[in-house]
Amino acid sequence: MPEEQNEPSSTDEDEESLFLPQAKEVFAQRRKPVVIPRFPENFPDEEINSDEEDVDDSLTDEEDELSNEETSEIAKATTDSSEEEQEDEEEIQNQGESIEQLAAGREKKEDDDIIVAICNAAKPQEKTKPPDLRTSLNCMVTDISFHPNEELIAMSDIEGEITCYKYGNEENELLHTLNHHKKSCRALTFNHDGALLFSASKDKSVVITDTETMKVTQSFCKAHSSPIYSLLCMDANIWASGDDDGVVKVWDKRRSVQKPVAEFKEMDEFVSSMITDSGSRLLVCTSGEGTLTAFNTRRKKMEGQSEVYPSEMNCAGLIRQETKVIAGLGNGNMYIFDWKAFGYHSDAFGDHPSAINCMLPIMDNIVITGCDDGKIRAISLFPHRFLGVVGHHKFPIERLDISTCGHYIASTSHDGRVRFWNISYFENPDLKLMESTTKKSVRNKKRSLRKEKLGFQLPSSKRRNKGDFFAGFAEPELEPEPEAGPAEEAENESESESDIESSSDSD
Repeated sequence: MPEEQNEPSSTDEDEESLFLPQAKEVFAQRRKPVVIPRFPENFPDEEINSDEEDVDDSLTDEEDELSNEETSEIAKATTDSSEEEQEDEEEIQNQGESIEQLAAGREKKEDDDIIVAICNAAKPQEKTKPPDLRTSLNCMVTDISFHPNEELIAMSDIEGEITCYKYGNEENELLHTLNHHKKSCRALTFNHDGALLFSASKDKSVVITDTETMKVTQSFCKAHSSPIYSLLCMDANIWASGDDDGVVKVWDKRRSVQKPVAEFKEMDEFVSSMITDSGSRLLVCTSGEGTLTAFNTRRKKMEGQSEVYPSEMNCAGLIRQETKVIAGLGNGNMYIFDWKAFGYHSDAFGDHPSAINCMLPIMDNIVITGCDDGKIRAISLFPHRFLGVVGHHKFPIERLDISTCGHYIASTSHDGRVRFWNISYFENPDLKLMESTTKKSVRNKKRSLRKEKLGFQLPSSKRRNKGDFFAGFAEPELEPEPEAGPAEEAENESESESDIESSSDSD
């Protein structure tokens, strides 16, 4: 029994010889080697080396070939994908750089434009007119007058104070202050050479002052029996005055006795304004009763008087080389009379929206008007049309005057200020004063054009027109094609005849 147990059985040996080689081949083909992670901290180096040697020995040649092919394919795929990813990243980076460059350029341009605008705004703008004037007591200015030869302006206020300023674009300098009148100084004017300053007051007095010494040369305490409303220097020695009752007096300063040369009472209301021609023969007056009256100062009689108009006549002026007289009324109408034909007007212009308080002819066919709505307008005559708004006040315009150089006009209102306006652009023939920027419908064309003209702002007014904002968006006008001459017309006719013949031949 013990001998039999020690000898191995034949059946076990046969099974091993048959089963083990086949199993090894199958497992070698189908099963890939699995490397079990081993932690070197827990095992000695000898055991790790022995395990690696066992795994290496278990790999066959076929497994080595398969592993090499797979690794090469994987490596190739990874290199291709990495190259594509790198190209995509480069494209995205290039696009990002281009976008960033554009954005940076745009931001830089915007920054440059903003900086330029800020710098331009910070620069002191060139002044084109003198600054505004105010009275010392901030009261209403009643009248103004420019010196005929110097840059000097005199202004009077409702308190009776007269101030003289030297005006300039940078600043105005106060030269003199006069207090000759106890009540409101209503009228103020220089004589023709500027040597004398005439002033009339509500206290019925007239004072003549020497402009060099600023001393009173003559004083008429009771020149009229009622308050004086208007005053005019006709020449170097003759001057005229009108009061609230319609009385007109003509004076000669050479007379030692303070009596008028002539006196007229042909009007029932106040004498609003007086004008004369260069010969100083006729004295033309407007009145609050709505009449225009002319007096011959040499013959000492009335030359003519117009019919009574429905509103008061506030102002008058000479136009068309002193051949016509234009008068402004309180209802906004303007009537034009022929010289020495004052009975009835020869032409009319009635588009003013409010009363015309004062008037200033600056050219033969351009008149500046001051209205109750606080706007100073320029009007072209023959043909009659509005040119635009020269300037504006918050309150009605009371007086207008033009400087000796002709570049500035001054205006007064109830706000106690004297404002200057540069009107030198009227001398520019290339300036388009009334260029419409919008198209009007046929139905309301006349009404809309009138409204636009009334509110059109000229360069002297610092306000912008409504159409200026869209002026840059207007399409450029196409130039009309030149008309064909007779030679070109003959060539066109011959070409058309040849075309007809060729078409008939083809048929």
